[in-house]
This record gives sequence, C-alpha cells and structure tokens, in this order.
Amino acid sequence: MVFPMPARTVTGKNRLLWYITALLQPKLPRGFNSWTQVLADWAVSRAWLASKPPPCLKDHPELAAPFITEISAAIRQRQLHRWVGRLDFAQQQVTEPAFDMAGGSAYQALRAEMESAQQAYFSAQRAQRSSCSVESDTVVTLRSRMEQLQLAFDKTRRRHESDVEKIRRETAKVFWATRNPCVITDTYFADEPIHATTARMARVHPPWWGAFHRRLQQSFARGHPAEGYLHDALPGLRRQVTKRSKLKLEGTVALWWETNQQRWGWYAQKEPHYRVLSQRADEKAKELIDWVDSTAPCYLSDQTVRVSLHAALTERLREADPWSVPAPDGRSMFAWSEHGLN
Repeated sequence: MVFPMPARTVTGKNRLLWYITALLQPKLPRGFNSWTQVLADWAVSRAWLASKPPPCLKDHPELAAPFITEISAAIRQRQLHRWVGRLDFAQQQVTEPAFDMAGGSAYQALRAEMESAQQAYFSAQRAQRSSCSVESDTVVTLRSRMEQLQLAFDKTRRRHESDVEKIRRETAKVFWATRNPCVITDTYFADEPIHATTARMARVHPPWWGAFHRRLQQSFARGHPAEGYLHDALPGLRRQVTKRSKLKLEGTVALWWETNQQRWGWYAQKEPHYRVLSQRADEKAKELIDWVDSTAPCYLSDQTVRVSLHAALTERLREADPWSVPAPDGRSMFAWSEHGLN
C-alpha cells in the first residue's frame, strides 16, 4: 500500500526567500518561448485593445489572438534580428582594419606568413592525397610550421583584442546614433511579403491599419522587447552569484547589461532596475494571458487550436483582400507564431 506524501510547506526564512526569488525572477508563462515574445505580444495587445476591431474581424473576435502573434513576430524580426544583423556586418567591416592598426606592420607580416604557410600545407596535402594516404615528412613539416604560425597569430590577436573591442564599441555607438531601436517608422512593414498579415490588412482596411500602426508606434516607444533577454538570462546570472563571487547580483546584472547594451542600442539607460523590470514583466504576462484566454480559449495550451486559428485568420484576410494573392502553405503560415509548450 502506497501512502500519499504530504505536500511540502515553505515556512520561516525559506518562505521569505522563496517569495523574494519568485518576485525578482518571474517564471516564463506556459505557451511562450521567451520573455521577448511575452513583452512584444503584450505591447501589440495594448494597441489592439485601444482600437476598434477591423470590420473583417469584427464577427471573429477569437482571431485577434493569432493576429497579435503575427504582428508581434514581424516586429521582433526587425527589432531583435534585422538591426542586430546589420550591426554585426558594420562591426565586421572594422574588425580586421582595427587589428592591422593595433598590430602594425609586424602583425600584417605575421598574417601574410601564416596564410602562405596554410596555402603551402594544403597544396602539398592535396597533391599527396591522390598517391598516398600517409603524410610525407615534407607535409608533416609544413603542417608543423603552419600550426606554429597560427598559434603565434592567435596570441598576437589576443594581445590587441581590447583595443579592437573599443573600436567595435565605437562603431556600435555610431550605428545606433542614427537609429532609435524603439521607433516603429511609417514604412516599418513596407518590405513584408504580399501575403503577410501586415500587408493584407493594409490593403483590406487602410484607414484602420493606419490608426493601428500609430498605436503600435506609441506602445513600443515606451519599451523594447529586448528587455526580455534580461529576464531570460536572470536564472543563469543568479546561479553565477555565489558566496565566493566578487560581484553580487546587482553587479552581475549591470555587467551583463554593459556587455549587451551595444547589441540593441540601450545607451540611454545606464543600469537596469531589474527588480522593477521583473515585477512589470510578471504583471504584463498576467494581463496578456488573461486576455488571450478570454479571447481565444486554449490558444496558448493546445497546438491544434493554435494552428486552426492561424489558418482561419489567413483565410479570412485572403477572402477580404482586394488583390488576388495566394495564401502561403500551412507550415510557412504557422512559422510566424513562436507559441509552443515549454
């Protein structure tokens, strides 16, 4: 006979510690893959609630959930990925010239010698491979020479990494000086595919979409989905803080923020008030979940419901679209939604 185990109770100091940890480290809600998705979906839902439903969706209130998900995904694609990709390209363009400047002629000569040794080794290896599977003494000597030069080259680069990193940071500042990461411009969705939800809605109801677009601009001007990366990283940052660590949690978070700020152009904010941000994120998640559950029950928990609602939204917009644009297949349509069990 198996006796049920009594439920574990949290009392005293442990209960206080559990409460503080839960408050400062909100748990990612079920149905979302990241906190960036939660924050972006919440911001889009605020714009939706401030607007009247578009005529084509007026009789289908449950389609608001997939509509918000797809608009949120389109915004995150730009704010979290597209700009970062362009920043990476800009920084890559200055990286090697920065090493050349920091290392001078000695670094450039070492790199040329290493590249020459690499070419000599691979040429000899290819020539020998066709006749013999065992490396000859010549090939072994060339490989040893190449590896020695590679080690010397890597050591030289490590010596100049701090100088190069300064230039990369300056490049990031120049990059973000002409771009506000929180701004959704008037042409923000201009390059969307013609079958995308944003493009269809702009054709089906231009006045409504224009007003909704302005509300999106207002909603996202007060925050950025990338704040969610901090909430995703908090559990790992908390584990880094031990009794032997020199930095407390505040210092660890501040270091993480400083290391990542150039990636999303957060220079205006010195340090994150992570306690406040965590509390607000938890409140936003509760508001979002309550709204989704009341609007489209089971959307967050049942994949069948989720897929069917996205398909219904696509078909409804296709029918209302004045252009004859075929709908994408189900897999590409559902790719917009990052909702899933976790």
